[in-house]
Amino acid sequence: MGLTIDRVLIANSETERAIRGALEGVGVPPGEDWTATMTALSRSSSWELILQGPIRTKSAYFDWEIVEGDGTARYRRLYQGKDEQNVQYVKNGVRKLVWSRIQFGDNPIRTHDEALGQAFEDAVWDQLRHEEMRPLQVRFGVWREGVESLRFVCKVERHATPPFDGQLPWSWWSSLVRTPQELAAELDKALQARRKREAENLALRRAREARLQAAAWSGERAGRHSHRDSHRQIAV
Repeated sequence: MGLTIDRVLIANSETERAIRGALEGVGVPPGEDWTATMTALSRSSSWELILQGPIRTKSAYFDWEIVEGDGTARYRRLYQGKDEQNVQYVKNGVRKLVWSRIQFGDNPIRTHDEALGQAFEDAVWDQLRHEEMRPLQVRFGVWREGVESLRFVCKVERHATPPFDGQLPWSWWSSLVRTPQELAAELDKALQARRKREAENLALRRAREARLQAAAWSGERAGRHSHRDSHRQIAV
């Protein structure tokens, strides 16, 4: 299981290596299998990216041509012009599709600094990719302190969606931070605390279920003994 890159051929060896490295960095969720192929006829032509993998909701990915069949789907997308034909743009589009359980809303940090906004998203994604919760919505906010000083806030939440999978809703706000590193450290602590609570709750549920099962077994055993005693009395 994983991401298999069949080939990347776009008539520019340096960019080909960069795209291959970016796709390898995206990876795939545990248990999923994807293949990727990117080609271009010449330096001036469109880049064609084809992915093959699990089925995603078509309405959420209108910028991809999607053909479903045999439990998988084929995703095709063309990249045209300098705004689209860059490594980061391709990486973000693939990550959004493959990691559909991590959903980023509009990021106002990008309005102030595109690279910084990207760095904040990367920091959050790198923490959340290891979590089993799905789906997760991520939003950012900008807080101005004074004329030139900015701080940033992040909200991560999971809504319980039917059918219930046993995972409770979860919502987390960061403090006002200045750097992606600060945010990553806060989110890491919050996720560790959540995992600890989940483990404790699971242990409590299992202990309660064990007690109920033991009580039911004891009642059933007592009923069998009572039934045998009544038969003995009748026989006497």
